[in-house]
Amino acid sequence: MIDILIILPAIWVLFTCYLAWFLTSAKRNVSITFDDAKALWHIHKKNTRCASHKWRPVLRKNEKISGFECECGYKYTQKRPIISNRPKNGHMDYRNQTTFSVASY
Repeated sequence: MIDILIILPAIWVLFTCYLAWFLTSAKRNVSITFDDAKALWHIHKKNTRCASHKWRPVLRKNEKISGFECECGYKYTQKRPIISNRPKNGHMDYRNQTTFSVASY
């Protein structure tokens, strides 16, 4: 009887710790805009001195872009934790702005 009083709370503590670890480390793919993927590709080229000239978007099942794949073989996908909150509507305005001029594409 005494062993159960010690073991049962220990099992619940372990289960709670595992659940917290899982919720903070498990990731899901999220969509990004075409301009964001292009900007991330430019950053990849600059940081790694990649000589590739082409890239292609990585599409999810619902035909939304979740990253890019470079000609050199580098693949990037945007991921967020499962329990992350979405930004409020007022904070999504920055996605409509592009950081590169049209001439740089």
